[in-house]
Amino acid sequence: DGLLAHVGRVGTGFGAAKVAPLMKQLRALETSESPFGGAGAPRRGKEIHWVKPQLVAEIEYAGFTADGSVRQASFKGLRADKPAAEVEAEAPARADLVQPSPVRTIAPHGSVVVMGLTLSHPDKALWPGADGDAPVTKLDLARYYEAVGEWMLAHLRGRPCSLVRMPDGIDGERFFQRHAGKGNSALFTETKVFGDHKPYLQIDRVEALIAAAQIASVELHPWNCAPFKPETPGRLVFDLDPAPDVAFGDVIYAARSVRARLEALGLTAFCKTTGGKGLHVVTPLVDENLDWPTAKAFARAVCEAMARDAPDRFLINMAKARRGGRIFLDYLRNDRLATAVAPLSPRARSGAPVSMPLPWTAVKAGLDPARFTLRTAPALLKRKTGWEDYFTAEASLKAAIAKLKAPGGSRRPR
Repeated sequence: DGLLAHVGRVGTGFGAAKVAPLMKQLRALETSESPFGGAGAPRRGKEIHWVKPQLVAEIEYAGFTADGSVRQASFKGLRADKPAAEVEAEAPARADLVQPSPVRTIAPHGSVVVMGLTLSHPDKALWPGADGDAPVTKLDLARYYEAVGEWMLAHLRGRPCSLVRMPDGIDGERFFQRHAGKGNSALFTETKVFGDHKPYLQIDRVEALIAAAQIASVELHPWNCAPFKPETPGRLVFDLDPAPDVAFGDVIYAARSVRARLEALGLTAFCKTTGGKGLHVVTPLVDENLDWPTAKAFARAVCEAMARDAPDRFLINMAKARRGGRIFLDYLRNDRLATAVAPLSPRARSGAPVSMPLPWTAVKAGLDPARFTLRTAPALLKRKTGWEDYFTAEASLKAAIAKLKAPGGSRRPR
C-alpha cells in the first residue's frame, strides 16, 4: 500500500571488513524520521538510527515466521546492481495453508517425529513429576525446543555450545559434552577452536535443538563469544550467586546494582533467571576485536568495585566458607573457554526450571524464578521479555573501559 514494510532484523553477517564501508554509507543516509509504515513498524529507541531506504542489501534467510518476519537472517552484502525502487517482497505462504510440523507422527517401534527428526523413547522421563504434575519426558523437551527454538537460536548460533546430557533423567548420571564425536547428528555444526584438535559442537539451526533433545541434552551452555568468532568476546555475563542464607530480594538488589554500574559506563544490561537461586546480568558488545583477558579484567573490575563499596553484601572470592550472608559476584564467565547457561535453556533441577529472560520491570519484589519452567515459558515468551532490543543494544567495551579508568569511574553510581 505504498508503505515500507518491516520484515524483521538481521543480527549476523556483519564482519569487520563489511562494517567499515557500510557504516560510511549508512551515515550519509541518516534521517530523524522512521521510513517504515503500517502494521509491525518498529518503534523508536535510544539506540536506533533511521536511514533513508535507498540501499539494497542481500539477505540470506531460512524462511518466514507466522507473522511474516524473516527467520535466521544473515547479511551477505550490498547490491549496487539493483535500484531500491525495484525491490519487491517475497510473499510468505499464508499460515492457514502451511501444514504444521508432524509433532505427534508415530514412527516405527513407538518413536515420534518432531520437525522431521525421529525421536526414540519419547516417553522417557527426564524430570520426575513435581507437585502433582506428570514427569517431563524427552518428547516434552523436544516440543519445548521446537516452541522456543527460533528465539533461542539468536543466542546460540555461531557459538560453541556444551551440552549437559542426562539419558536417564536428572537423577541419573550426567555427561558434559563439548566436542563433536562419532554418532553425533549431522544437524550439529562442528567448529574448530584454536588450540584444540577436536571440533566443538555448535547449534546453528532449530532442528539441531531437536537433535539435542534426542540425546537428552537437558542444558545448553554456549560460549559468550561473538557469533562465529570464538576468540572475540560478544557479551559479558555477571553471575549473581547467593549464599544459602541470602534472601532473593538481595539478589534482585544486586542485579539492579550491576545494571546501574554498567549503564553508567555506557553499556546496556539485560537480566535473566538462572534456573536456580541466582540471576544473570548480560550486556551485549559490539565486535571490536578485543581479547578475552581484556573482557575478563573489565568484568572483574566492575565486581571488585561493587564488593569494595558494599563488602557486607558482595564478594568476589568463590570460597564457600567465606560467603555467609553475601552474594558471590562471579565474573569468571567472561573467559575464552567459559560458558553460561543459554537464555531459555532448561536446567537439570526439580520442576524443570528454565533460564528465563526478563524485563527489568519484573526484576522486583515478588519475582519467583520457580514459575519459569519448561511447561510455562513458551506461553510467557509470547509476551514482552524485555530482551526485544538486545541485538540493537550492543555497545563498545573499549569506551566502557575508558570510562572505568577515568577519575571516579569505579565509584558507586548515584
